[in-house]
Amino acid sequence: MKLSQKMILIFSIVMISAVAILTSYTTRTSLRSSEAFTAARFENMGTTISKALEQELAMMELTIEELLDNASFMAALNQYVRDDSEDQKMATAARNTIIQQLYRSPMVENFYRVTFFTRDGSFVSSRVEKDDCLESGTDKARELFNAIPWLDELDAAPNRCFIHQPHNDFLSVRRDFVVYGVARAVQFHSKNIGYIEVTSEIAGLKEIMTQVDETTIMTQAVFSDGTVLYSSSGLDVIYPLDLARNTLIDYKDDTGLHHQVMRVYNEWLDLHVFIAQDQSISAQRTRTLYLASIRTAVLITGPALVLFVFIALRLTDSIRRLTKKVRQLPVESALEDSSNVTDILHHTVTRTGDAELHELEKVFNSMMLRLRESTINELSMREGTLQAQLSALQTQINPHFIYNTLNMISSKSLESGNMEVIDICDHFAQMLRYAIDTQSQTATLAEEIENARDYLHLAKSRYEQYLEFTINVPAQLEQIIIPKLSLQPIVENAMIHGYNGRNTVRVLSITGWLENDLLILEIHDNGTGFSPESLAALQQRFHDIEDGTVTISQTGKHIGLVNTYLRLFYYSHKRIRISLRNAEGAVVRLTIPVADASLKTE
Repeated sequence: MKLSQKMILIFSIVMISAVAILTSYTTRTSLRSSEAFTAARFENMGTTISKALEQELAMMELTIEELLDNASFMAALNQYVRDDSEDQKMATAARNTIIQQLYRSPMVENFYRVTFFTRDGSFVSSRVEKDDCLESGTDKARELFNAIPWLDELDAAPNRCFIHQPHNDFLSVRRDFVVYGVARAVQFHSKNIGYIEVTSEIAGLKEIMTQVDETTIMTQAVFSDGTVLYSSSGLDVIYPLDLARNTLIDYKDDTGLHHQVMRVYNEWLDLHVFIAQDQSISAQRTRTLYLASIRTAVLITGPALVLFVFIALRLTDSIRRLTKKVRQLPVESALEDSSNVTDILHHTVTRTGDAELHELEKVFNSMMLRLRESTINELSMREGTLQAQLSALQTQINPHFIYNTLNMISSKSLESGNMEVIDICDHFAQMLRYAIDTQSQTATLAEEIENARDYLHLAKSRYEQYLEFTINVPAQLEQIIIPKLSLQPIVENAMIHGYNGRNTVRVLSITGWLENDLLILEIHDNGTGFSPESLAALQQRFHDIEDGTVTISQTGKHIGLVNTYLRLFYYSHKRIRISLRNAEGAVVRLTIPVADASLKTE
């Protein structure tokens, strides 16, 4: 199988696997998120409905409490009930007082009707209709009131408000007008004198129970005794009251009902609020999510496979071209003395963007050209090689020859009594021996200082009284191991560039000390210092070295400093630092971590 076909196959398998895994993970995550969102949404709706019901019913109970705490209202109720005279003047006056107190109450007007009634058919209502179907005190009213099922419960618990189911308002002209509310027995001096009821229109209860964000969501409110306060349309089933609270449940029954249900419990009302939705809606959403994920995967995979084919063919284009070239150029023909073969080997067929293959082809072309050239003119190649070797040997400098020459100069100077020349030769020989010793790349600080001192002695021979130098390094630091040729290039740079031809006494100092496990070496001269432009340029070059964007430089001023820093920086694995500043001359500070400076000599 060709490489391009392998790449297409591998890319396709990896892509399809990745998309399948990602699609599966994304779909699962989306389903979990959707389920969590639905649960949070149902819980929020249930809590909102529960709080709204609690507030509404609490306001009804508070209205009853306010009226029962009103002494004038209670006295009027008692007088209204006790008047058994034929003219009913006291009862009529009491009735007017009752109605007046109801109108004065700021809370009564928040509800549809507030009614006081007795089992004998007497009643007083805050809402008077022109065509009331009932008259107070009539047999029809007595029959209707005595048929109310929850009056016995009020008699059994006279100090407790009773929340009753929605029912037809028995005082309304429209007999189908449905209300709901709260009722309580009324006692006067521990004697039950009647009942008081606060009701609201069923539309208010529907408004509370339908505070949902979708029409497909069903609500139900059930008391713990099984009494249904409200059940939305299409929801005939009564959910079990022992369902887990605030948890989204998949509820099924024998009739085939399958709902997602959440129960929210209101302890104060002893009321269970159910938020429900047909499972088919959730299933439809799940199917929609799966189909969307599959469509997305197909939309991603299709173009990606086309792109992979294009990339594979593009990546292997150079390989195909090189293979074709090699097949068209057998080794035997490459060795022939033919201009056509030479032209083929001097041209490349691979793209420069494919760096490795392009380099491989150039190496192949070079090898074939060399093989061809060596075969055609082997003797000329040998002769040229011998001549190149001879030239290289002639350009080599033998250190022993330099040492012998220096010894000869020293001997002649000794014969003539010129000790200064002897001293110069001695210092130069020491520097040369130190520099060409390649057995080790490190040295002790003492050896580095001695090499710098040899250089300064040679410079002293040139500048004589116009050069003064001091070396102040504690003796206990002299055995620290540092990279070789760390000091002398910096000292040489100061002597060459620090004075700009000024005819003045040159004063140079080398100072060393330990500071927080760092060896600090400072070379300070009294020259002109770094110009602002030169200092900025050097600091930028140092910054480039630390960023790894500069190599051994070939041109420019203070090039010795740049090359020295580059060498020390990489030798120390980027731990040695050189910093520059002006202080009555130029100051070069070399900072070497002691842990790195104490490397063993190789």
